[in-house]
Amino acid sequence: CATGSAAVRQGIRAIDANAARIVLVVGAEQMTTTSGPEIGKNLLKASYLPEEGDTPAGFAGVFGQIAQAYFQRYGDQSDALAMIAAKNHRNGVDNPYAQMRKDFGYEFCRHESEKNPFVAGPLKRTDCSLVSDGAAALVLADTATALKMRRAVAFRANEHVQDFLPMSKRDILAFEGCEQAWNQALNKAGVTLDDLSFVETHDCFTIAELIEYEAMGLAKPGEGAKLALDGETAKDGRLPVNPSGGLKAKGHPIGATGVSMHVLSAMQLVGEAGGIQVPGAKLGGIFNMGGAAVANYVSILDRIR
Repeated sequence: CATGSAAVRQGIRAIDANAARIVLVVGAEQMTTTSGPEIGKNLLKASYLPEEGDTPAGFAGVFGQIAQAYFQRYGDQSDALAMIAAKNHRNGVDNPYAQMRKDFGYEFCRHESEKNPFVAGPLKRTDCSLVSDGAAALVLADTATALKMRRAVAFRANEHVQDFLPMSKRDILAFEGCEQAWNQALNKAGVTLDDLSFVETHDCFTIAELIEYEAMGLAKPGEGAKLALDGETAKDGRLPVNPSGGLKAKGHPIGATGVSMHVLSAMQLVGEAGGIQVPGAKLGGIFNMGGAAVANYVSILDRIR
């Protein structure tokens, strides 16, 4: 799920090592030709199969277990998850590149129905990202070359933190790799969350976005729900999160996701994001993860031309 960001990072490293001056990064995935059960089985390979390979409902079941554990520790957060789903679907309406451009509204996302059944644990269909086909590409260049271009966006930071694969070896509600990656990126960039204009974060499931609020430092553990319920992460909130619609509405073509998150963030910073434009966006943050917060990538982007 983070191979796109891994490719971006490898391109940056090649340029930093003077092994390349210009790098084309492409991410692509075709999922819709594969059956649902097979997709679930394939995605489950992002988990530790000896311990998690028999999880009912596949990879959705893994995050269903995470959601259930979160509810047990901090209380039922179904209202907040529905707000996150509704927010991202609402944002996706204005994204011409989004797979699903429909505003379902809070009530539909909140309640179980024939069209919104429970999928795994407390997660309903609207809590899960889409089965997607898609592709994205971007061009990386050294600074001297980039400054000769019509427009350019710089990496103030690009960090990668790897966590244990087995969930049994970590507090799965802490997303510690995500937290460390954010801390390293913010420190390297010399900024704080308050300096960011927006964040594109990995909402493969709504519970993931909720925990990521806490891991990035927007809220204390167990208090991320308040951000969603108070609208602080809405497009017009204190820190817009997933103005693109996120994986929830934009789609989650696995190999393309990390690249597309960088592309859409760069479009925000050069003022070419159209209907999803965050007014006056100057600094953007990106979090993309592989597995259940196993491979964690954070980028801080800044327009330089």
